[in-house]
Amino acid sequence: DLPGLAVHAAIDGYDYFSALGWQNAVTESPLRRDHVFHMASVTKLFVGTSILKLKEKGLLILDEKVTEYLPQFRMADQRYRQITLRHLLTHTSGMPDVKDYHWESPETDSDALMRYVLSPEVTESQLLWEPGQSRFAYSNMGYEVLGAVIAAVSGKTFEDYVEGNIFIPLRMVDSDLLTFRRNMENVCAPHEKDQDNHFLVVKCFPYNRSHGPSSTLTSTLADMALWAKAVLDKKILRPETLEEAFTVHAIVPNNKEGMCISWFRREQNGHVLYGHEGNDDGFRTSFWICPELKISITVCVNLSGAPVKRINREIFDIISP
Repeated sequence: DLPGLAVHAAIDGYDYFSALGWQNAVTESPLRRDHVFHMASVTKLFVGTSILKLKEKGLLILDEKVTEYLPQFRMADQRYRQITLRHLLTHTSGMPDVKDYHWESPETDSDALMRYVLSPEVTESQLLWEPGQSRFAYSNMGYEVLGAVIAAVSGKTFEDYVEGNIFIPLRMVDSDLLTFRRNMENVCAPHEKDQDNHFLVVKCFPYNRSHGPSSTLTSTLADMALWAKAVLDKKILRPETLEEAFTVHAIVPNNKEGMCISWFRREQNGHVLYGHEGNDDGFRTSFWICPELKISITVCVNLSGAPVKRINREIFDIISP
């Protein structure tokens, strides 16, 4: 019932890869394990890690106000002055969500992200509640602001910082935040279904540099395996920083998962897992790790609404003790 399904699972140093179905169901182009998927909100894990790396370098403080690092940031609701980096990282700022990503008219220049942060959608917004109440409300808008903070503090574009401090050191050679510069022949086509349950290719690929920090990572199973191993082996952040990243700050109302710094926390079969889902037009992704068992699982599907989290959980049931 899916156009394409790609899976990586690792346990005890053994890596399993599989790709089934179509890269493009309309042309019946077979899916390969090295095809590139749009990872959607899994991007946020790289945003959180980038902020924590800047913290390790002494360049920012998580409990400092956002305006300290981004004086241009403002909202119609004057309580925005209370918002800290930690609030944004943990979706506890009270900021609303993005209403329209404008996939049909993507911006690709280096000023696109800051233009969005200074756009009326942000500057004329009201907070859902006062920041700092440990109340969860998922906000892609907040992560765009974090991307602008990364750029302001590092002196690089958001994309260049992530590439230079995560992708290149980990040799994630097939990962990119700038999809428009890719050879699209290697990228999976996004799909949806019509009323007769037939696969259709989505008209617009979900990319807009204005929303890079919330959404635009494209990657492969092999690169996500490198990322998972780096986190599990505590190679990308110091152990004490990673412990802070995995600390719960709020509870997600609909599923009772914990919200940590960019990572969600849940339990399954008596074990604790950390991860993130991705959901955009034509794609669903699910990435989870279990540090206790040194397990990582990545599930990618090129179809809107695919049950990737259920598949991820079922794989964990199979491979966990």
